[in-house]
Amino acid sequence: MILIGTFLITIILLTITTQKMSTPQLIISLKTTNNNTKLSKWPRNTLVVIPIIWKEIDWNNRPSWPQWLRHGLGWSNETSRSYHVHLYQRIDPNSTFPYDWPYCINIHEETGVFLQFIHDHYHDLPDKMLFMHGKPYVHTSHNPIQSAQCIRDDVHFASINDEREWIRKRPWTYWPRDPDDNVAIMYKCAKRILTLFGYDGESQLNPTKTTPKDENVISGFCCAQFYVTKERIHRYTYEQWLSVYRANFEPICTTKRENEELGNGIQWFGGTFEHLWHVILGLYPVDAPSTLVNTTTHRCQWFHSSCIGSPCAS
Repeated sequence: MILIGTFLITIILLTITTQKMSTPQLIISLKTTNNNTKLSKWPRNTLVVIPIIWKEIDWNNRPSWPQWLRHGLGWSNETSRSYHVHLYQRIDPNSTFPYDWPYCINIHEETGVFLQFIHDHYHDLPDKMLFMHGKPYVHTSHNPIQSAQCIRDDVHFASINDEREWIRKRPWTYWPRDPDDNVAIMYKCAKRILTLFGYDGESQLNPTKTTPKDENVISGFCCAQFYVTKERIHRYTYEQWLSVYRANFEPICTTKRENEELGNGIQWFGGTFEHLWHVILGLYPVDAPSTLVNTTTHRCQWFHSSCIGSPCAS
């Protein structure tokens, strides 16, 4: 019989009894207070890339997959991997060939995959992660994986998109207002999401008590392609992430108006996250300061300039 508790393995050899002799129980207890004894499925201090892929590849033709994907899966001729890829497919719930990879429901664009990964691995996260699009070069002229590998050790969140993707002072009224209360629907969704993470959503979105409140603005990097550490994701409890993960499957974020004509083509839940990742994981204000060269706000503070592939190479 083997009893397994937290950091405790007890092996009991049951007493073997005969008419004339018995062997006493042998109990071996292995205790430790070192949290590092719990084995992780991820290589230590190695970047894990989570690409958001749907139909960007030919699932039936694996040799045709891009080199960065094959390398990260361990399919290249190179003897060692500088990073690993964790691949989801969003086509077959049964994960049958050629979709024999972990399944993620195809919902809310990138956000659905990000939340699925955090839900699946919160208790055993990689040290460093890169959440990346299936077509990663759309928003950057640099190799996004090399960029992520050049990020400084003391940085916990960073966009790896080009500066051309900086959103500058975009008001929440960029999206339609709810005719029932005349508040921008995306603003209301953002307030709900921030509340699920334990924040005062109204104060975070409207720190100066502007009227009307949805004329507050958003500044930050667009398009949800970013590096993040395990420590930053663990800033929030599993229960908080779980509440957000469950909200991901609800038909609306805050109002049925989202599914009416005024919301046609708008990804409310996923779109809101795209404008809040820098707040949730970067801990920046919603209206983040512009990136100015040779200041603490510039993105090159995140990267080693001497690193091969750095977007801020000297």
